[in-house]
Amino acid sequence: MKLTEAIMSVPLLLYLLLFKDLLFVKCAKNDDNSAQQTIYQSLNIIAQFSPQTNSCFSHLAYDTRRNILYAGATNRIYQLDLNLKLIYEAITGPKLDSPQCHAGGCSADENETSETNNHNKLLLYNNVGDTLIACGSVHQGACNIYYLSGQFPNSVKYMEVALAANDEFSSTYAFIGPSKYQSWKKEDILYVGTTFTNVGDYRHDVPAIASRKLDDLSYAEFSIQQSNINIDVKYRDHFIVNYVYGFNSSEYAYFMVVQKKSHLADEAGFITRLARICVNDPNYDSYTEVTITCLAEGEDYNILRDAKIAQAGLKLSQEFGIKKDDYVLLSVFSPSKEISSEPQNNSAMCIFSLVEIEEVFNENIHSCFNGSIKDRNLGYISGTINDGKCPVVGSIGNIFSFCHVGLKISGVTPIIARAHFNFPNTSITSVSTTTAGPHILAFLGTGDGWIRKVLLSGPSAGEYEIIEVDNGHKILPDSILSPKSNYMFVLSDKRVTKIKIEHCSTFTNCSSCLDSRDPFCGWCSLEKRCTIRNACQKDTSTSRWLSISTGQQCIDFETVSPDKIPINQMTTVNLVIRTLPELPYNSKYKCVFGNAPPIEANVTLDGLVCSTPPIDLRPMLNANSDHILVPLSVRSSETNKDFVSRNFAFYDCARHTTCLKCLRSKWNCNWCIYDNKCVYNTSTCRSSGNSVTIEKNCPHVKRPLQPVLLPNKVPKEIKLEIENLPKPQSAHTGFLCTVNIEGAHMVLPARVESNKYVVCEKTLNKLSKSTSLREHVIDHHMSSKR
Repeated sequence: MKLTEAIMSVPLLLYLLLFKDLLFVKCAKNDDNSAQQTIYQSLNIIAQFSPQTNSCFSHLAYDTRRNILYAGATNRIYQLDLNLKLIYEAITGPKLDSPQCHAGGCSADENETSETNNHNKLLLYNNVGDTLIACGSVHQGACNIYYLSGQFPNSVKYMEVALAANDEFSSTYAFIGPSKYQSWKKEDILYVGTTFTNVGDYRHDVPAIASRKLDDLSYAEFSIQQSNINIDVKYRDHFIVNYVYGFNSSEYAYFMVVQKKSHLADEAGFITRLARICVNDPNYDSYTEVTITCLAEGEDYNILRDAKIAQAGLKLSQEFGIKKDDYVLLSVFSPSKEISSEPQNNSAMCIFSLVEIEEVFNENIHSCFNGSIKDRNLGYISGTINDGKCPVVGSIGNIFSFCHVGLKISGVTPIIARAHFNFPNTSITSVSTTTAGPHILAFLGTGDGWIRKVLLSGPSAGEYEIIEVDNGHKILPDSILSPKSNYMFVLSDKRVTKIKIEHCSTFTNCSSCLDSRDPFCGWCSLEKRCTIRNACQKDTSTSRWLSISTGQQCIDFETVSPDKIPINQMTTVNLVIRTLPELPYNSKYKCVFGNAPPIEANVTLDGLVCSTPPIDLRPMLNANSDHILVPLSVRSSETNKDFVSRNFAFYDCARHTTCLKCLRSKWNCNWCIYDNKCVYNTSTCRSSGNSVTIEKNCPHVKRPLQPVLLPNKVPKEIKLEIENLPKPQSAHTGFLCTVNIEGAHMVLPARVESNKYVVCEKTLNKLSKSTSLREHVIDHHMSSKR
């Protein structure tokens, strides 16, 4: 599926500006101006925080106990409330440092040190320990642990551990997940992936991936067994691994990395791989890698930008054939520029089922153990097993769990998915997810400061809104949704922005509410407003809150029968109403005709039935009109609001005085020939068989071949040929001619000749000139004399 609205972007540039011997950091604004879709910021942005210094943000963490945010930036960690007001700040730099200094620091006389910016590389809230773990780029990527039960930032302990990358741009990714290194003990630990930098002599002490204790950041296991893994020293300098995302699922810890396709050939280009370790493996022998591929229109989008795991939910699980509580991996990729790791300005989202991911990992492991492949193909990882050879078939015996045998395998069968959505000419840089009813949503940040909202499942899947957050500045992966998913805290390199997830109240009718395709919004039918679900009072059924999640349409009349009645007639009206909500006990529906008092309605299987208002309470017709329209509305006594409405007509056929005008009206009127009146019910005619219901059957003057001229001051009869001339009845005494000549109105006796001619009696007329009589006669009428 293509999403054609394109928001162009180029990568964010960071550079250092040395000015008057002081070190500043400047975040360069993206110079792309291609975003064309208009959105009102005021609808979405609640608050923003920008540091007064030239700090560049890198991470955002959320203290769920106190509802406090921590924003990691260059030389600062900011403590913010949920309205983004600054509470406290920790000053973390610049620091006197040198690449040759160890994590504990070094004195100025030992090494040449200089004031060095401390870029925040890791920021995590540890809920169990109630601490904040913050690691920077100085002192070999050492960390501070802030104890949040005390006062931030004073309750802090410095950890002399080389953990994070020690430069500005190399990656460090960490997450808290479970471990079962002893069968009797399950505890949370810190899984950390760190890119090798080769900046200083101490970097060889920093593993590629490690498990660390949360209280002091030491290795979770480092005696006989070591809970870490390293890139082999022969390839470490040039086989650079970028750690983009990590997560825990079932019995495994995963890292998503971007690395060279081959550790031996640079010209092979880059790929994205998924690395896995069993959480009960303290020696990392279960380490396995598999390529993960996202195909967009046949092209390999090989560079991972960001990813998140989320439960599939009802709709997406049906699409993938998994359980709604199963997890999926939402990933955004871009194709690389030639054979580099630099992404192009195109993006695609691929969705992977964790069930499928585990199946492909097991398939690759089986291929090694059943003899399908001979080599483990993981020569760039230290500590190969069996010299990198797969075991001889049957030599190991029955294997009940691959977590209990040595693996260290690079799988040859990739995990492949085709793009769920394409984003041409758009650089997607972050993914955040949430759910709304049965749907799963993704909020995608772009390289030029926008959020694109995408509904991932259902018949309305696709992008439904874009929001400008920080135009020209890259949205970073650490954007966070509030626990109730009513706000999102968006992190860009220059500010933290709090935005509303929805703006349902701006949609003023049911159609615009549902057409927005925002799964958070629904039409609260009896309150007649667009709301989030929990704002719709007494939402006891899906028909009271309509949304794309329910798959229902707006409440409306399917039929109103009748939808028009004579002004002086009483009747009952049947209303067939689509998705009429149920009312609580003792509440009633009422019909409201214009300004008449509400009339209690009775509920039927397909809607309502109600009587029309009393005749004396109906509106008066205008003098020149044969009808009046009033709104017919349905009102709930519970909310006292009209929630559905349609025009209803009261009409009066008697306003028409000729047969043609009577039958040309839109009210199905009938003409009584011998009564000379227009009625809606032919039973009121003198004889029901002498009424006209079809226009062509109206008695009318046949157009003469020559004009009928009336001489001036000479009495003369007027003879007219009549079509559809009615036959005389027993009570009928004859016809009258109504003649209007130059404003003179005359009613003349008439006689019938040959059953088709009407002869008007002679009369003396004084005309100002010869006049065509036909026009005057034909515009008026001939009437029966009773």
